[in-house]
Amino acid sequence: MNNLKIGMFFPLEETSQIHWQGYQNSAGAVLEAFRDAKKNYSILNSINVSYYWEYNECVVSSAAGRFFEMVNSENDSIDVMIGPACVETAPIIGSIAAYYNFPVFLYGLSSVFNSFTDTTLYPTVTTVMSTYNYGARGLIEMLAKLQWYDLSLIYMQSPESLGMCAKFADIFDDMISNEYHLTNIIYKRLISNFTGTYLRSIADEISRVSRIVVMCLDEQDKIRSMMLAFFDSGMNSSEYVYINVDPDMDNHVDGENKILLKDYAVPPDERDNDSYSMYPYMLNFEYSMKGGIIKNYDNLRAKMPKLMAEPPFNCTTECEKYNISSVYAPYLYDTTYVYFSCVAQAMADNKDNKTFKDLIRDGALIANYAVGSFEGITGEFSINSLSMRDAFVTLGTYLNNGLNMIKWIEATVGSETLSVNLLYTDPKTTIWALRGGEQPLNEPKCGFTNKKCPYDFIQKNPIVFGVIILGCIIIIILIILLILYFYIQKKREEEKQNDLWKINFNLLIKNEEYIKPELMVHSRKSFMSASQTSVRLSIKHDPEGRYRLFVYNNEYVMGKFHDCIYVLTRKDMAHLRSMRMMDHDNINKLVGFSLNGPALMSIWKYCNRGSLVDILTNDHLNINIDGFFIYSLVKDTVEGLYFIHNSPIKVHGNMSSRNCLINERWQVKLSDYGIPFLRAFEEQKPEHLLWTAPEILRCDISHPNKKSDIYSLAIVIADLINKRISFEYDNLGGYANEVIYIIKNRKTLPYRPNLNPAVEDIPPAMLHLVRDMWSEDPSLRPNLDVVKMLVKQMNLGRCSNLMDHVYNMLEKYAASLEEDIQARTKELVEEKKKADLLLSRMLPKAVAEKLKSGQPIAPEHFDSVTIFFSDVVSFTVLASKCSALQVV
Repeated sequence: MNNLKIGMFFPLEETSQIHWQGYQNSAGAVLEAFRDAKKNYSILNSINVSYYWEYNECVVSSAAGRFFEMVNSENDSIDVMIGPACVETAPIIGSIAAYYNFPVFLYGLSSVFNSFTDTTLYPTVTTVMSTYNYGARGLIEMLAKLQWYDLSLIYMQSPESLGMCAKFADIFDDMISNEYHLTNIIYKRLISNFTGTYLRSIADEISRVSRIVVMCLDEQDKIRSMMLAFFDSGMNSSEYVYINVDPDMDNHVDGENKILLKDYAVPPDERDNDSYSMYPYMLNFEYSMKGGIIKNYDNLRAKMPKLMAEPPFNCTTECEKYNISSVYAPYLYDTTYVYFSCVAQAMADNKDNKTFKDLIRDGALIANYAVGSFEGITGEFSINSLSMRDAFVTLGTYLNNGLNMIKWIEATVGSETLSVNLLYTDPKTTIWALRGGEQPLNEPKCGFTNKKCPYDFIQKNPIVFGVIILGCIIIIILIILLILYFYIQKKREEEKQNDLWKINFNLLIKNEEYIKPELMVHSRKSFMSASQTSVRLSIKHDPEGRYRLFVYNNEYVMGKFHDCIYVLTRKDMAHLRSMRMMDHDNINKLVGFSLNGPALMSIWKYCNRGSLVDILTNDHLNINIDGFFIYSLVKDTVEGLYFIHNSPIKVHGNMSSRNCLINERWQVKLSDYGIPFLRAFEEQKPEHLLWTAPEILRCDISHPNKKSDIYSLAIVIADLINKRISFEYDNLGGYANEVIYIIKNRKTLPYRPNLNPAVEDIPPAMLHLVRDMWSEDPSLRPNLDVVKMLVKQMNLGRCSNLMDHVYNMLEKYAASLEEDIQARTKELVEEKKKADLLLSRMLPKAVAEKLKSGQPIAPEHFDSVTIFFSDVVSFTVLASKCSALQVV
């Protein structure tokens, strides 16, 4: 026999708590639930259930401590916690349970007020009473179904009802504010003073702003007082709707054993007829019960004293004064029943052969078994994937002076469910029958204060009305004229902007016809020496003659002819304006566009070192291309494309090594970008398509995009890494045509250039990046933000640009040269010392000093001299074997 120990918390002393969920009139429900569960799940007959309960008056610290002790007790540790019912203590119990993966099943106000929707915080908590969140959402959806959006909300806070209405009103207000933008709470008031004068002032304020009144008042007499205030304020007409919210979730309409608008005061005020006359304008909103074993609801409540007298509670004297159960005892029954059904299913499905103790204390597992539908004593209900009970709410009308109610709209609300169903077909004879068959409007036709109906004013003041109409006409004419003025100004501004890029072809001077008088000799030679090679290379790689060098405003520009006939649209002109405004260190600026030449022509700034194709195919350039040189060109290219992708034109669309130009500072400048409206009509040579993405070649996409630019950029970087044009030396007979054919038709093994770095210090990461960038699947290609970041990381500790690299090389060379000069100077000083020593030995010191200083040696006269002759034996033989210096 397996032992199952159930822990429970109950309030014992506070009167209001006992009425709703106290120990003396609630605890016995767990015994009845276990009996019924064993009838439906025979496997439960193999377990022995023990009950352990603690009394707690909603004190958080005490509840947390006692729960911890009950879970970790050496001898009597519990296996599940049913409750607590208190609002304040439930969250801390749920948090502790999450830490221990311990099952907790909640009922009462702890689940009504709290929303345990975050399963990461409360993975083991199951709530078998619905929440105010679901109910509030259901009410809002019902009102929206009826097209009621401007609401007044009045409510009270009653200690006897544990603040139910105040809590519901707050949740209702927050949900509208945060989630429903069409619905508005125009007027909101917490009522604490229920004198007639004050309530009538509230009614007057509501009448000026709203016709739909949502009221949640916990006490029956307070509802009656409020309805009489509406009556006294003349708000007893079909324009008004009073929605009485019943938030207590019991099986009774409004208060138990009381008629809503009847006077129970002694002595009575004799105004029942007035209050009853308000029933036709009222709707009742409540949490409803249907289906299941609801027929046993009243029976369970009546037999609670008998159940409390049974072991283990044995409560007789203390409990006999409670002849009926607490309001939420039926929910305790359903909560316990759901738990036992979870235990039964877990025992039947114990595939991992866990011990009984491990199985029933696995809180997450038990909570998963709670998901589903149940036939409960509080009706048929479902527990959703958040382990919370769905809400079933209804909206109905009162009949027979409040003795009966008929439901017309029902809604089911949960984490995965939201449905609103109309239970009528003809609204005139059903829900609105007591209102003459007409549905109240959200706002009356004449407005809340009857100021939106202009007929009386027109009839009484025809002249004033005519003046107003005339004034409105004049204002409308002025507005039209103003709009027309701004439109014309905008057109003129666009024309001014267009003049910035429009270039008259007649103002362009061909390079060969241009001579600067002031620079006829020196400057002309300087330009030719700097540009002659570049011009020759450009002609070599432009056999179609689509490019021509011009002079515009004394500056050299490069024109590109567009071989198509096309009329620019306003959108195209806006595109050109955006291109004209683009400016970046790695973008070749568009100077303008010529419309009146022999063909359409875009004008670009001239870069005198040509393109990357010119650099890579010229073997006679006196340039030391090392790894950093390649990196700098790659970095500039990436920076330029990144700027384009974040500019108004978004896409380059024609990325290739031919369009990556080099200026005099060896900066890469991307050119020939944009202008997609012309490029779509231009014929491209196969040699120009070697950089084009496969999806464009196959016509999978109609226009280039950022991903196709990434592919083209990869081929450009491959050109730089290999120091040659990709595919140019592949062993293919048709060269470009054959390459294009293979790229278009081979998908399983995509055809790409081989990466054979021409210099040694190319980072391996760059090769991996290129392979990712030319991926066959565009979605696998990295974004340019990633490419830019990775390229930047490849330059750790090195110069920021190519010119800095060149300057560093010059500085290192200068330092090395200085060291060589110092070494040579030192050697010269040493040799000079040797020469001076030899000279001093051969000649008198005075003579030697004069000779070193370049002075002539005057002859001297001596009275007597001695001449010494010396001969070295075999001197000639020795001299022939020695160097000249050794002979000396």
